[in-house]
Amino acid sequence: EMLAKMGYPLEQCVQPYAFMKPKLKRRLKEMVSNHAEEYKLENVSYTGFVRVTGFKSLLSASDMSYAITALLECDTPATLNNDTATSDEDKAQQEDLELLQSFNVAYDALNSNGVASTLTLNGVGVGSGEAVEGQGLSNLVNGGNMSGSTGLGAGIRLAMSLQRSIIATAVNLVDRNAITRLNHFRYAYLHCTSQGSSSSDFSAPTNMESAETQKHHIFAKPLALTKLAHFLMDMHRENGKWVGLKSRPLVLLAEKPRTGTYLVVGYEYAEKAGNVLRNRFGQNFELAAKTMKGTFRFDSFDTNVIEVNGKDVQRFIEQLHYMMETV
Repeated sequence: EMLAKMGYPLEQCVQPYAFMKPKLKRRLKEMVSNHAEEYKLENVSYTGFVRVTGFKSLLSASDMSYAITALLECDTPATLNNDTATSDEDKAQQEDLELLQSFNVAYDALNSNGVASTLTLNGVGVGSGEAVEGQGLSNLVNGGNMSGSTGLGAGIRLAMSLQRSIIATAVNLVDRNAITRLNHFRYAYLHCTSQGSSSSDFSAPTNMESAETQKHHIFAKPLALTKLAHFLMDMHRENGKWVGLKSRPLVLLAEKPRTGTYLVVGYEYAEKAGNVLRNRFGQNFELAAKTMKGTFRFDSFDTNVIEVNGKDVQRFIEQLHYMMETV
């Protein structure tokens, strides 16, 4: 509807940006700004930096950030195919290995010369000086060729895929009334299907052993789960449902079937988008964990992230609410 009011033909709207008519591209920023207020759109554009490499590559700093973050958070085919861990200790070592591999893939993507120094996303070792398809910045020309299984092209595709998953999962949670409201916070579970992807079943956990064949969950990573919480907060703040007396912090719990645990992230409520608040969940998580018997893991740079054994996770939520009630 907005694009129609702007006078942009549908045929042009579905084109990659690089192939739109130059006249429409030149007017796009002005036209969006003119209609943004009518559709309650804020901060549609922002000032940033663009990196130009030679005459082929044009890459914004924000795209670089999204791409590298996606490569850090997403599992590689190598780690997905080589998951043979059985014991808890082996599973922990396997997870550490995956983190290392993801770091190496993301680090290699920073190389503007198209040369990988460690791993590729396929797990094929590449020696120094050997070019990798999709690796170099020269492949990123305004939506041009982003083929390849590694590098920034792969990172941008992963970032776009993650954003689509965030929106779809948020809508699913809302449509199913799967977010439970307590006195001091809201919370929701995110489970996996038998294929290991996001599920539409958001009830409380039951039998973790039944998920033994499940291996991975797209939101079982701190940054991805935090992005989902951030999107849910923004969405409900804008529609007026989580404001004033109805405002609450949000706790999301994402299943990690391979380890039989849940990744838990606490997200504070802010009255206005962009406000930065002190996150109290780090202290509250620690207090709740100390006052009950269970298996917990604080293994993140952020204190508002904790990993809880699947058998203890519901009691942990209850204890967390009790602790916030008494503080």
